[in-house]
Amino acid sequence: MMTPKEFQRQFKRLLMSRVEGMDWEDKLARVRQYLRQLEARQSPEEESAELSPSLELIPFEPGKRPVDEALYPGHGCSERVGCINTSGDPAELGDEVWLLYRLRDIYAFVAPFERPFEVTMSAWFLPASPGDGAPCPVPGLLDLPLSPQVVSTSSYPVPMLEPAPWNSFHQTVYVATIAPARQLVPHPPGQETGGGYHWLDLPASFRERIPDGADPFTFASLFRQQLRVELRLSEAGRTVCAESTDIEIFDTGRFGSLYARLLDRLVKADTEAQQRALGIDELHIGYHPWFPVLTIGMDKALLYLRAIHQDLEQHRRNLPDPRWLVRVGLYLELLTCLGIFEAVKHEYPDMLSPEEREAFEEGAAFAPIRAAIDVAAWRQVWDMRHIAPRAAGFFAAGPVSLTNLMRKQKATLAFLHTHHADLQRAIELAGPNLWNAQETWHRVFRDAERAVLKNSALAFPELAHLDPRWREFALWHQRGDVRLFGLSLMPEALTALFGDQDGIFPAACRQYRKSMNDVARWAAERNLMDYTGDECIPRNASLLEAYMEKNSSLLAALQRRDGYGAAQSIDLDEPSKAPREASAEDLVTLLRRTPVFKPLLDRELRKLATKARRVEYGPLDRIVLQGQRDSSMFLVASGAVEVLVRHPDGQDSTVAALEKGAVFGEFALLTGEERTATVRAVDEVVLYEITKEALQPIIEARPQLVIELSLLMASRQAHLRDAAERYNEAEEKVRSLAGRIRRFVLG
Repeated sequence: MMTPKEFQRQFKRLLMSRVEGMDWEDKLARVRQYLRQLEARQSPEEESAELSPSLELIPFEPGKRPVDEALYPGHGCSERVGCINTSGDPAELGDEVWLLYRLRDIYAFVAPFERPFEVTMSAWFLPASPGDGAPCPVPGLLDLPLSPQVVSTSSYPVPMLEPAPWNSFHQTVYVATIAPARQLVPHPPGQETGGGYHWLDLPASFRERIPDGADPFTFASLFRQQLRVELRLSEAGRTVCAESTDIEIFDTGRFGSLYARLLDRLVKADTEAQQRALGIDELHIGYHPWFPVLTIGMDKALLYLRAIHQDLEQHRRNLPDPRWLVRVGLYLELLTCLGIFEAVKHEYPDMLSPEEREAFEEGAAFAPIRAAIDVAAWRQVWDMRHIAPRAAGFFAAGPVSLTNLMRKQKATLAFLHTHHADLQRAIELAGPNLWNAQETWHRVFRDAERAVLKNSALAFPELAHLDPRWREFALWHQRGDVRLFGLSLMPEALTALFGDQDGIFPAACRQYRKSMNDVARWAAERNLMDYTGDECIPRNASLLEAYMEKNSSLLAALQRRDGYGAAQSIDLDEPSKAPREASAEDLVTLLRRTPVFKPLLDRELRKLATKARRVEYGPLDRIVLQGQRDSSMFLVASGAVEVLVRHPDGQDSTVAALEKGAVFGEFALLTGEERTATVRAVDEVVLYEITKEALQPIIEARPQLVIELSLLMASRQAHLRDAAERYNEAEEKVRSLAGRIRRFVLG
């Protein structure tokens, strides 16, 4: 609610504003005329009706979540992706998608006037491609009335909602929800609960596009649906204002099902065929050269899906933007598995059902996938599937030869080479991500490392036949270190097998990191991704490298960054708890020590502290990006950050390091201009974000703060620009900084 003083200030500012074609006397005459009109009216309701009510959907912002609204009003954002699990427990089918929205100027509809109004929500399934039919209304989700609800403050950090009145619209962000499992999935046959409608309620034209099942999320639909959601403010059936947004819903319960077919049908059947050809009585599928890469790959996908589910269901921050990774992962599975299915279909024609094959060969949704798969490349990889037959002596490893490990390594490298060619195409299909792809790449890489560690015994049963000392050597040996673990005498056969190359863990880590970096470099050259530094995934983003270098602090920081608690080992820990929020007094103390805030009084510092948002970043996480437009300033509470600038040749160089008490982002905050440098965390860092809206009343009351900020920013900008060699005389702008800040912040 506006105070009388704020009303007077805004009215004065409006009077002092320049208006084309009006001088001071014209303004006064217009105000007097308007006051006479108001006095002649019978009811103030007539005046309120002239305001233009509106509804505003709050968009998604990378790194933010809807639950942020609980502690930091104005910082929450809508979600744009949701998940279901039609393959799991019906009681745990997925999460809710939260859409945040504001209502403005609805004075005519609340006390004391209380004209009847309604806020409703409608949703449509969008066609897979522009020419594949019209949007299909979702049964039960047309003109659905919404009750006013907000993010609960009392339940934080648990994401919950609570009712709120419409009357407080001027200071409230409301939440509309969609429960995909309940509202987007039909009733299962014979079941009266758990779905929002019956399959036959959908138009025949929609159902005909899905020949392989009775729900919108089958293989024929690429396990996903794009949804258009519209919120509408209406009065007596008349639309006053409406706004829409598109969200994507993925059936993550079906993710990995195609990889599972490769193991359960293809690799298992081929193992049995080779068993008969080799004359071996019992041959476990784990000896197949394709088994390690598929097993580890499936587990890697489960780990990053776990992170995505935590982001969507618990509003955690494992990923800045979960949607991009879901898209890339889905397209990668489709491209790889369908490419393999096509490569082996003459030997194994039943990898797809007849209905699925119809959808794959004729469906519009699969057109870009059909054009992108590389059948010939996968046929070459399939030719590397042969198991090394049983050997005698040291090379005996149960039913096979120890050299089967080398066949697995060769097959894995060939698989990854073709798989990552598919990854390039998957990135093209998923669309560009120029702002947070690097952080996503780090998470996927570390989940692959975790999957390798977790599945080593299962993926390499040959090692069980080695002496524990030699098994440790085979797993952890690093190139050039034949005396690892103090073993003075190594079997000649083992050193011949591993002595000139890395063992299983270092090799998997380094080869996969190289491959991921190659893909990132390829994508960056095509403006599909962007990253800071020479490599997208440097060595210090690796769990295994930190472990092998005995860098326990980095290892623990990487584990915590990914939500695995404070583990100082490579073992998987329980998910970490929500961070402890600093007290207001702690933050006031930190602000008081910051030079730029010295002119502020204690009460002003406390006011600023209540509006500062606490954020955490892990090692190498980027906080702001050069060229990005936003309006936040950051205060370093703990840890350190580095400032990097990109030169015209595309190279990044570090120009500054900032530690506790330092501030950055002042220029973008106060002038609205794009970021002139990238700032990223060196290790774990805690920051407080301060927005333009938080500083505005303080700058109004303390104009001398403008001068101090101007001097600080001028010095910082000169340093950065000199380092980037982009400006020769940055000092010339110093004189105008104070005026620019006043114009931007104060209007």
